[in-house]
Amino acid sequence: MTRHEILSKIKQAEADAQASIERAQQERDKRIADATAEATNIVRNAEAEAQQFYEKRLADADKGVQSKKQAIIDDGMKKVNAMKSGASGKVNAAVEHLLKEFMGLLHA
Repeated sequence: MTRHEILSKIKQAEADAQASIERAQQERDKRIADATAEATNIVRNAEAEAQQFYEKRLADADKGVQSKKQAIIDDGMKKVNAMKSGASGKVNAAVEHLLKEFMGLLHA
């Protein structure tokens, strides 16, 4: 094998090695880009799921608050109605008592 052939083979081997390095770098860059895109999608999906969970929990809490609020209002209305009916029965007795007292003062 001549010196020229040896040098030619070395140059070819160097060119092949350089091409192989470039392909490996391109593959690395592609994999990094794919991994970055996948990570971005995972984060985006996790954020969407977290938002949905937050909104559901908030809606559930709001329902619970509304339910408790309505129960308190209903209980208060029952007490008000009970006081009203008790007071209306006492109004007649109070009016009668005042009239008797007034009449007693007039005749005294």
